[in-house]
Amino acid sequence: MSPCVYTPSVIEVQAGSPLTLKFNRKDASPCTETVLIPALEISASLKLNDITSVPVPALAVGKYEFHCQMQMYRGVINVV
Repeated sequence: MSPCVYTPSVIEVQAGSPLTLKFNRKDASPCTETVLIPALEISASLKLNDITSVPVPALAVGKYEFHCQMQMYRGVINVV
């Protein structure tokens, strides 16, 4: 996670397997304190200059958006 962007912003995974997203928050902006995956009802607080692991259950094929609380930082989990 760098200023104004999740890196990578597109994550491609196989359907049916749980995964863990790891966020390394480097931007002190309050906007980046939380990551949300609305379709999965996941919300996680991110510590500054630390890696936060976010478990995600096995997913069906599709696209699952994630973003910061102000929706300025955006990304997608592409499940194939």
